[in-house]
Amino acid sequence: MQRSNSCHDAHVITNGEGTDREREMRFARTWVQGLIACLSSLLVAACATMPRDASLPVSDPDEARNRQILAMNQKTLGPLSDAVKALPGPVHDRLHDLNSNLKEPRIFVNDVLQLRLDAAARTAGRFVLNTTVGVGGLFDVAGREGAAQQSGDFGQTLFLWGVGDGPYVVLPYMGPATTRDAFGSIVDVVADPLGWLISLKIASTAEHVAISAGTTSVDAADRLGQLKQAEDASIDFYSFIRSGYYQTRRAELREALGLPRETQSPATSGLDDPGGDK
Repeated sequence: MQRSNSCHDAHVITNGEGTDREREMRFARTWVQGLIACLSSLLVAACATMPRDASLPVSDPDEARNRQILAMNQKTLGPLSDAVKALPGPVHDRLHDLNSNLKEPRIFVNDVLQLRLDAAARTAGRFVLNTTVGVGGLFDVAGREGAAQQSGDFGQTLFLWGVGDGPYVVLPYMGPATTRDAFGSIVDVVADPLGWLISLKIASTAEHVAISAGTTSVDAADRLGQLKQAEDASIDFYSFIRSGYYQTRRAELREALGLPRETQSPATSGLDDPGGDK
């Protein structure tokens, strides 16, 4: 009798775990279906009206608050930036390459949404090569073979769909963006296809979002570390960061339109992913 009760308890626990997993999968499917419906509406409504201009004029009406958020980011991300910068060269390179590889699936999806099929094919090739030969993405084998990482994010996708850029903002932990790109960054974090695959097979939905946000924060901290020398030398670091962001973003938007990046900027020339100026 006691053995029967134990089996019954184990069956209840198993059913409970299965119910939780099924609930998460239903939530994921419902969320994705709602996202697709929303994006389809945006695509139909926006593509027919707004011109696609990659000049991206500077608009910063809330500069005072943005400066405060930048200062907060420097304080909160500073220790992480110092820790990343203090890593031995090979360890830092492996972290950088792994972080870049984790972003490839979302880049691929956005390249497809933008109908940049050549860029999507290059991204898929990079991800497969680096994940297999590159030991799970620890080594950027594709980059060494001349296949550079493509641009591709949901803010860029919204630009191609005709959505206006909006004013400049500085996001906590994530850094500079326009309003359009800020929304796009949130969608990229929440809808990261690799993260959803991980959450459905291994982790929970909350852990998936935490992993996606974590890779974004590491990327921001790494970039902040690269700009440390510029921070010490520049008279106005906030203006320097803003200028660098706009230079980079114009180049990425031009690339999405099939135009040359035309990159020349002291604010971006030392970064791993340099931007461009129109």
